[in-house]
Amino acid sequence: MRTGANPAKAGLPAYKPQRLGIATIVYIPSQEGYFQDSLEILRFTLASLREATSQSYDLLVFDNGSCAEAIAELRSFYEQKQIDWLVLSQHNIGKAGAWNWIFAAMPNELIGYADSDVLFRPGWLEASLQVLEAFPQAGMVSAQPNFYDVMDGQGVAHLKLRGDERYTFGDYWPAREIIDEYCLGIGATDEIASPFYQKPLPAITRQEQGVRAVIGASHMQFIIPRAVARQVVPLPASMGLRRAETMSLDYKIDELGCLHLSTQNPYVFHMGNTLSPRLLKEVDQVIEAGSIRPTAAKYSVARQSGWRRMAVRLVRHPRFNRQFVRLYNFLFQALHSEK
Repeated sequence: MRTGANPAKAGLPAYKPQRLGIATIVYIPSQEGYFQDSLEILRFTLASLREATSQSYDLLVFDNGSCAEAIAELRSFYEQKQIDWLVLSQHNIGKAGAWNWIFAAMPNELIGYADSDVLFRPGWLEASLQVLEAFPQAGMVSAQPNFYDVMDGQGVAHLKLRGDERYTFGDYWPAREIIDEYCLGIGATDEIASPFYQKPLPAITRQEQGVRAVIGASHMQFIIPRAVARQVVPLPASMGLRRAETMSLDYKIDELGCLHLSTQNPYVFHMGNTLSPRLLKEVDQVIEAGSIRPTAAKYSVARQSGWRRMAVRLVRHPRFNRQFVRLYNFLFQALHSEK
């Protein structure tokens, strides 16, 4: 039976969300192999977000089936009030599946998303908001120039603006160091990277404001207006990470007549899954000294030992690479698939 009245009924106000909410998806099933540095890199992501974001925001972390050590770290951040909403899933429901939760649940007017290996730089929010405000048709804005058209030229929303005197279209040739950084972030081979240096990116300019943006956006990091986010879910989600399922976000946004845009300069850095001198140099430029530092050695000399260099050459050799990749994929699925 109920005794007394719930104090909340006496006029306890509900929390009023910030205009901006930021979400990240964490998947660290172990601290070995591919994931051995992932927890440290996640710390960099959250610390850089705090250091580089000029406005107040709400933070949602969706844990997609991580190991106990990663969950303990997230609980610690939550208890320290560095995370506003912490969602723990015992099952990996996929990136698109987690997006379904995030886009349907977050109450903020603007929903920012970043993979858990993104380093934020000062100015990322200002540059993103400038593009959003100059292009009210924007459905998705990334703070890094987009080099890869996931829709393979099938996007049509931006074509509707051709002929509108408020907008002009043209080419954008990013500086070589911007391309270098993008290729480093995705681990591009020379074959994959070569075309990025040889052709410009499509760009659009809002004449009145003089704001120019690259046409296209990245799944790694973006801001999406809540009104758009609510309309794109549910997304298909049958696998942990399937290109066709994450691409459905782009197609749905385009079908709504909304633009995919990105900034001309990189205000975020894709850290990947490995600590390196280059990464730590970037971290030191963003994160205040003493704010956070790796608990492990910053860059282990042992990792560059002779046997390791020999092993790397072996697995990258064309004759053996495919077999090692197949073995890796089999072992990964065997270790981390649902029982």
